Amino acid sequence: MPRMAWTPGKRPLDLNAAAVHNIIQLFARETGEVYAEASVRHLPIPAWDANLVLVNLDEEPPLTVHGVMWATPFKDDIVRVAAFVIGAEHQGQQLGSRAWERFSSEAWSRGFRHVQLEVKAENVDAQRFYERRGLTVQQELHGYYKSGLGYMMRGPLAPPRD
Repeated sequence: MPRMAWTPGKRPLDLNAAAVHNIIQLFARETGEVYAEASVRHLPIPAWDANLVLVNLDEEPPLTVHGVMWATPFKDDIVRVAAFVIGAEHQGQQLGSRAWERFSSEAWSRGFRHVQLEVKAENVDAQRFYERRGLTVQQELHGYYKSGLGYMMRGPLAPPRD
């Protein structure tokens, strides 16, 4: 069994070409969304410890990215999850929960008390994941995703566990 772990991620602008290509393939495979390299590189994701990548610690470098959790300060006390995806072969192993806890802890320590994100309407599993963390659908998003309807979800950011 591989040793999968969330590690601090770089800003997309600072990733090497292979990592960006790997992330583009991950999104296409898991979400059906297709992104250009320039689109990924220029996402407004700052360098901070709420940005994570899922890697296999047993793999020889360069490490393949198996998941991404990118977040960015949004406004006031709201942090926005800009991207959260995990390869299908690693879903159902509590890896998403671990990423969410690390992200939440970092965001909370920086004064954020609410979280906002966008999710495809057809991605019911992701919606349930977010609902279990207190988020609710705030509005429908028409034209946000090329493949169909999306939702903007928002909710309180839970304080870190002791």
